[in-house]
Amino acid sequence: MRNFTEVSRWQRDAQACLISAQRALTSEDYRVAVQNAQLCVELSAKGVIAYFAEPLWRHDPSAQLRSILIAQVDVSAKRGGQDLLQALYQLAADAEEVAPWHGWSTYGRESGTGTWIAAVDLCTREVAEDLLIRARRGLQALSDFLTVVTGSAEQGE
Repeated sequence: MRNFTEVSRWQRDAQACLISAQRALTSEDYRVAVQNAQLCVELSAKGVIAYFAEPLWRHDPSAQLRSILIAQVDVSAKRGGQDLLQALYQLAADAEEVAPWHGWSTYGRESGTGTWIAAVDLCTREVAEDLLIRARRGLQALSDFLTVVTGSAEQGE
């Protein structure tokens, strides 16, 4: 596929979500911070995927990203080195970890005793801070990936 325009589009949306998440954390709106941080991770993973294939419309793109990384491991390692490859696998792990928060931060979650916990009660400062760490890390992985692949394209790869 090699679609730099699509990768860049996903990157811009992920960046906007990160900014929104950071603002929401500052204003102590943890539910909104969690929602946007989760989206940042999801969009960052889909940005990497978009270089190789059409991203599937799921909130957890981890399986598709891992599949692409396995298929492209030689290319990825040659272009970006092991650090980038490790960062992309971490992005897949983070995407899988944060995916449930897409629904939980909107609808809440069953407590296990038949009652529901409100989204606003699930989304604590600690959860928001954890997801923001993952969001920053994911967006950085996407940005590093885009830098590597655009540099490789300029060099004729």
